[in-house]
Amino acid sequence: MNSEKEAIMTTSQTFFPIQDVERIEDVCIHVVDSDGKIVCYSKGCELIENMKREDVIGKNMSDIYDYLENESMESLVLKTGKKVQDVHVKYTSPSGKVADVISSTYPIFSRKDPKKVSAAICIYRDISAYIHMSSTIKKLQNDLNTQQIKNNGTQFSFKDIIGTSPNLLECIHHAKIAAQNAAPILIAGPTGTGKEVFAQSIHNASAQVNKPFVAINCCAIPEHLLESSLFGTVKGSFTGAIDTIGLLEAAEGGTIFLDEINSMNLELQSKLLRVLETGKYRKVGGHKEISANIRLLSALNQDPLKAIEENRLRADLFYRLAVFSIHLPALKDRKQDIISLTRTFLTTEAAAMGKQLFTISLSAQEILLYHDWPGNIRELKHAITHAIYLSQYQDTILTPDLLPSYLRKKITDKKIYEKYLAASSDDKNLKNTLNKIEKQMIIEVLQENDRNISKSAKELGISRQNLQYKIRLHGIKESADDVF
Repeated sequence: MNSEKEAIMTTSQTFFPIQDVERIEDVCIHVVDSDGKIVCYSKGCELIENMKREDVIGKNMSDIYDYLENESMESLVLKTGKKVQDVHVKYTSPSGKVADVISSTYPIFSRKDPKKVSAAICIYRDISAYIHMSSTIKKLQNDLNTQQIKNNGTQFSFKDIIGTSPNLLECIHHAKIAAQNAAPILIAGPTGTGKEVFAQSIHNASAQVNKPFVAINCCAIPEHLLESSLFGTVKGSFTGAIDTIGLLEAAEGGTIFLDEINSMNLELQSKLLRVLETGKYRKVGGHKEISANIRLLSALNQDPLKAIEENRLRADLFYRLAVFSIHLPALKDRKQDIISLTRTFLTTEAAAMGKQLFTISLSAQEILLYHDWPGNIRELKHAITHAIYLSQYQDTILTPDLLPSYLRKKITDKKIYEKYLAASSDDKNLKNTLNKIEKQMIIEVLQENDRNISKSAKELGISRQNLQYKIRLHGIKESADDVF
């Protein structure tokens, strides 16, 4: 047996001298015997897989590797006796690190029986950085192609609206109907619900798709500049005034989208009403009437009737703006869409940041579904982007520790309250009840942090030493499986 192993090692050196492997760290040499046991494990392997040679030598390959893309090439070569070259393999090492490699694997035949495969030698190289670079380039190319295709000033169409909840599907259905005519449309909904995404989608499904889409946030422009921005100016109309083109003129033949129209002052609202009624307007300081061949879409972040009641929206303008109205639901009213939205954000954002997150743990899903999302889709995207930034290069699963702390704290507080109700119903003794709650809270935080004492102590707001004392005090066992 020893002579057979020596033969394997000697043969492997003819492919790549072992002493050179120590110096060339980005090339990996991996040799298994006929039983699939690892007999050679180079320095490059250690670096890629974050393991030590002594931890893997003598172990069966099938027991320590989890293959995500393609099977083990060594096993295939041992079965067939045929070499395989330049194959992409993705796998998880015993340390939990995900590796992407290009490998070439060769059979080593027995000296005694030339037809018998006594080992397989695999030479491979880490290509994770290249894959991430390729993903980033692909994302940038897609973005560039999108910009080139959507040269009308838009980014979104109806296919970009994610969700299957009935109230959202109803909004999409109404928006598609509205896109087929030129009537003004008012889109209402809380901040962050995607009002401009709907506005752009309507434009891109309309007869004006090849004409410009011009958007303006009425809240973002100072009141005294909003009128000149909309209508344009004539030279000499006021000190320093020059001839300028307004947004109405820039949107000629296309669509103008006025966001947060309830932030526009009432005097300017009356001028806008005249444009809708006559189809004409004058530049600031001008006397010549200009025809306005545009389609007007508008949006506000509160209930239109409440805006009228608060004197923030003229009632007569509302009736002209809302020939067709669409009310977008808050994210808390379409919670079944939260996970699909999260997966979409992971797909679109993670690759561009050089990360590999592509799925969500059940505990993270629970946190996302529990929160009410007052900032709606915009807040959800912020939370997922935060998680992607925090994730490590090898992370593939979005776990609770990657989410913003305020989301985790909220559901922890809820669980503590539920535990308090359960404990207090059984035991009216305050000290006993508090001890039960404290123990349960420590157990849950330890589980969420994979029993990492430092991270758990930080989340609980106590010192590491204090946490260790409380673990002993409450008799919390070393294994999380033993706790329950």
